[in-house]
Amino acid sequence: MDNEMIAKIDQLFAQWQEGLCPGGQVSVRYKGEMVYERCFGYANVELEVKVSPQTVFHVASVSKQLTVMALMLLYEDGLVDLDADIRTYIPERVNFPQKVTVRQLMNNVSGVRDIWTLQGLRGTRIDDTITQEDALKIIGNQAGLNFEPGAQYMYSNSNFVLIAEIVEKLSGKSFNEFLKERVFTPLGMTSTCVRETYWQLIPNRATSYRDMSTHFLHNVLNYGTYGATSLHTTATDFLKWMENYKKPTICKPETLEIMKTPAILNDGKPSTYAGGLMVGELEGHKYIQHSGSDASFRAHMISFLDDDLEMVICSNTGNIPLGNQCMQIARYIFGLETPLPEPKEEFPYQVDDFDLNDAPGFYFSKPPEIMGINIIKKGDELFVQEGYGLVQIHQVKGNLFKMGRGNSHIYLGNKPAMQGMMGRDVPLTKGSEVPEDTNYLFDYEGVYENEEIDTQYTVFEDEGLLYLDHFRNHRSRLYCYQRDYYVTAGNRTLGIEFMRGSGGAVLGFKIHAGRVINIGFSKIE
Repeated sequence: MDNEMIAKIDQLFAQWQEGLCPGGQVSVRYKGEMVYERCFGYANVELEVKVSPQTVFHVASVSKQLTVMALMLLYEDGLVDLDADIRTYIPERVNFPQKVTVRQLMNNVSGVRDIWTLQGLRGTRIDDTITQEDALKIIGNQAGLNFEPGAQYMYSNSNFVLIAEIVEKLSGKSFNEFLKERVFTPLGMTSTCVRETYWQLIPNRATSYRDMSTHFLHNVLNYGTYGATSLHTTATDFLKWMENYKKPTICKPETLEIMKTPAILNDGKPSTYAGGLMVGELEGHKYIQHSGSDASFRAHMISFLDDDLEMVICSNTGNIPLGNQCMQIARYIFGLETPLPEPKEEFPYQVDDFDLNDAPGFYFSKPPEIMGINIIKKGDELFVQEGYGLVQIHQVKGNLFKMGRGNSHIYLGNKPAMQGMMGRDVPLTKGSEVPEDTNYLFDYEGVYENEEIDTQYTVFEDEGLLYLDHFRNHRSRLYCYQRDYYVTAGNRTLGIEFMRGSGGAVLGFKIHAGRVINIGFSKIE
């Protein structure tokens, strides 16, 4: 790789080179040779400890492919039937009536509700101390699924928590012990482990920092759960794992093919998710990849197997879109043109003559893709209100704004949209623009309970507005989307669909929250 290309890649990570700031490791291997390897920023900002090749990062959901490998090794041992009902192995962890197979878990098509969304609904926060048993208990309480198993792909961390439980039960070893014996040690991954408890000490471990645009904050992560997350590794160590995709030494080649093959849904269409891996292609160059995001830890791995190009990025902050940067590096190496924004003769969200006073307010996406953002104005500046405080947003042109120092953009005002979300522009609704019929507000007042996650919410009216209250998630304004359907503006955005009986009385509501849908609450008061 020549100096010009190295400089171009360096520029992709310019924000990690701005003084005392968090950063990460970037490793690129092409045709068996390391062509780019850099460490940026600080692993611990308070102690001014720089990121080094030995710095160990929490890589979040990048863990899932290792979890699937643990399962597949037991499959090779003849101990697991991938198409068996998971009750065969962990009946005590299943409460829903539908048959869910082991293969459906690893392919993210099971319909099992996501553990982190469930925890959030009951008031658990990411900086709470959360054990594996906490996770398993709340999954095991679920009496229903998001959808019929195999009907669709929906990402769910619960699937991989359950896989880890299967591995431990069948192997008789802890999850970390099993992976150390069958994967880490054989591959020489000496700096890699699974963090099984939140009190576990890991040498050289990086600290997570939230970029607030003008300063950094410690973004606490107290996970003691694994399977879906909690792999700790370095970019160098993880490349040893990725070598096994090309030259398998710890498993059979056929095992890897199962892992890399996307699920076929019930309607015969292929999914985009395989066994702990996402599959796709970049202008004819096929790849497997996965990203990870917990607190402000970020990670991304991608392998263009036919081209023998592999990349790993580990970071302790979330201000650079790692997946985008990996694709840009691949374009440099493959000699592809840098993609330019598609010209549009007419763009419905663009407003050139925009008054900043029209910007503040709560914006949300059309259900069921529930997503919300609260914009406030202080002086002449605009901010996104988040749990950690305020993140400044900057005007690009007209009503188009860049959020913080990341790669997210939003159109504000009376033609709002989130740019580039889920691969497209997502139209938004501004809460204040939706007319509300106050005649129905008192119908909704009451206390609502869900026994599966053991929590209650209270709905009440105050001065013509409707609110949702929870003992840990606190009070949130409910914005009307349509009659009997409201969206919360608080620490998390929820769709609240009130359910009426034959006489018109409100009997309860269903919550729709991204990876958890149709979870019912009964009105008890």
